[in-house]
Amino acid sequence: MIATLNLYEATLIALGLYLIRRGILRDGRTLLLLEAPFLVDLAFLDADAGSVSVAGGLLLNLFILGLGVLKVGIIFRTLWGRISSQLFAFIVLELSVLFLMPSALAHFEHQDGVTPAHFYAAWWIVGALLALYGIRGGIPTAASLATPDPLRITMRHLYTLLPLASLVLHLWMQHWVYRVDFTPGNLSPVLIGAALALNSLARRPDIKRLQIVLPLVALSLAAHFPPELHWRIAHVPITPVFLTGAAAYVACVFCFFPRLAVPLIGGGAAMTALALFGPTFQQICFIAASAWHRLTTSVNRLLPQTAIQWGIAAVGSGFAFLLLGAAISLKKTAPQDQGDSTTSA
Repeated sequence: MIATLNLYEATLIALGLYLIRRGILRDGRTLLLLEAPFLVDLAFLDADAGSVSVAGGLLLNLFILGLGVLKVGIIFRTLWGRISSQLFAFIVLELSVLFLMPSALAHFEHQDGVTPAHFYAAWWIVGALLALYGIRGGIPTAASLATPDPLRITMRHLYTLLPLASLVLHLWMQHWVYRVDFTPGNLSPVLIGAALALNSLARRPDIKRLQIVLPLVALSLAAHFPPELHWRIAHVPITPVFLTGAAAYVACVFCFFPRLAVPLIGGGAAMTALALFGPTFQQICFIAASAWHRLTTSVNRLLPQTAIQWGIAAVGSGFAFLLLGAAISLKKTAPQDQGDSTTSA
């Protein structure tokens, strides 16, 4: 079936490119639009490649990935001439995650079994791809393109966003395949990534509001429907709320304070490192109590204890203040007008 579909795709691409070369642009581009769903494996055939053999499935998926990269390169080169290296690299990265993820899950299944933590990490990869898409430039508009052709804009959107949509569908299906419960908290990284993906449209007020709402919804899902995790760094458990909160902070900085991104994110990272690797709250309380005890003990030793000691301290303080006042007065000079009046007299 995979071989048949790739033969069909090759025919579809060849016919579309031939029509474009002949000047029948609309029909040729329409055929290339139809190619996009086949390219991103919406038939879910590649997901079953590693069900029998992990190594065989990995080799097959690598071969399909190579064919997919070749197809995208040919299509983009024909449609846009010189293609953006960043855009092409991003699409290759999307396809790599899409085609190699089934092999990774099959590997974990043949080891100790697929756990909710594996799927949660995969959802974070999807969120990271969305965030990278927003940082790379986000959704292109007609004004940002040299040739604002509506069909070209649609095709650029389709070939960029459809792999991400297919990846979300694949992950959701793999939950059912490996019998791992899907929880709404798995969507938290996707929502945060979507907030960053909308950054190029942030001048619109409704988009700004959406960029505020999406991280809040992500935090709510992570708090009320968290996936099962058993991760720890040092003495601190890594929970979905912790990860989502950190990612939401970074997303809000990039969305609303991009010029202060370095100091704000650096400060947040330093505070996080202090929380993870620094002393615990109990240790801080113990250190503060010990320091206060040593300070009060030292002060009590210096304070007079008997009446004679208090008397000596009072007399000594009197002479000390007298000497201090004398030293301050002797450093002063007489006012100029007073010296002048004495001379004239």
